Amino acid sequence: MRDRVSWRGVFSTVLLALVACAGCGYSFSGSSLPGHIRSIAIPVLENESLDATIADEATRSLTDRFLEDNRLKIAGATRADCVLEGTVKRYERKVYSYDASENPEQYIVVIEVAVVLKDRVKNRDLWSDEALQATATYAADEAAGKDDPNRTAEEEARLEALELLAQDVLARTLEQW
Repeated sequence: MRDRVSWRGVFSTVLLALVACAGCGYSFSGSSLPGHIRSIAIPVLENESLDATIADEATRSLTDRFLEDNRLKIAGATRADCVLEGTVKRYERKVYSYDASENPEQYIVVIEVAVVLKDRVKNRDLWSDEALQATATYAADEAAGKDDPNRTAEEEARLEALELLAQDVLARTLEQW
């Protein structure tokens, strides 16, 4: 009899806690953005780098990542709840390491962007970063890429850095709150 009473007490307490929490208005949507943000616009990034195509590639990478994630719908800048604006500040390929004879052993690709996510509904910035960077390395002796022999090793490293950049922007957008 004593065991029944304690189990009833536990059950009653848990039930009461669940009922109390039900009135709190908590819901889980898979994102921590404000509830009114359901769509995003990603206009072509501006380009201050010396590489003519990097801004288009970065924009495509960002758009693809948000489409793949699918928590925010892609919309035009005038219809979206928020807008991701940005500028490619620099694209650089430089020696990352040398061998014992002082020959380049590895190169690093560095992409730096300034980005801001603007809430169009409440007319405020949700987050910004003036110097967001992504990098990837490749061996100096790689003539062709590992994943695609039609690409150079630098092109593959560049794509890897762009993917890392897009993942970082997605995470900051959806999980920073």
